[in-house]
Amino acid sequence: MSAETTHTEKGISLARGPALILGTILLAAGLYLIYKQNDFTRLSNFPDGDAKPDGDVFFGIFGANGWTGMFTAIAGGLLLFGAAQHLLAKTMSLIVGIALAACAIIALISGNGVLGLAAANHATELAWAVAAAILLFNTLIPRRKKTIVDSTTDQRGRGLSRRQPREPLASPTADDPPGVADGPTRNPR
Repeated sequence: MSAETTHTEKGISLARGPALILGTILLAAGLYLIYKQNDFTRLSNFPDGDAKPDGDVFFGIFGANGWTGMFTAIAGGLLLFGAAQHLLAKTMSLIVGIALAACAIIALISGNGVLGLAAANHATELAWAVAAAILLFNTLIPRRKKTIVDSTTDQRGRGLSRRQPREPLASPTADDPPGVADGPTRNPR
């Protein structure tokens, strides 16, 4: 008699890929922005100062300053750190996605940068918003799972494998003639 048993094994993580790719892009873009626009507005501008971009950088599209580059690079670094494990990738995607969305919304509403520090034009706001949407969607991606069906079981419902010991053969009793056992006999080879 055999009964089917099933168990589930963890598969590959689909959340690690987008975190790794987007983390690499954000880190590289952030470091490039720091290199090209290394001017940092004063901290006295926080929270309601003016942080206009000095010029368009990165293909002449994105407006930035040093704070913009630093924030973008830190976001990318956190995503790369989180890409090591499934749950950590989802957690970092959520944290960085919320932070990028908040910066995009604050920069859009204020019109003069993020809290008086990070400069942003409409292209930078759009890039942050797209990255935030991808990351927030990434938190919903499940882990792939495999369901294994084991149909080789004994009468007690235990799965049989080569590592499990076999039940011992019956030993001869006093009533049996010599050489005869109750169970199957083994070949002495």
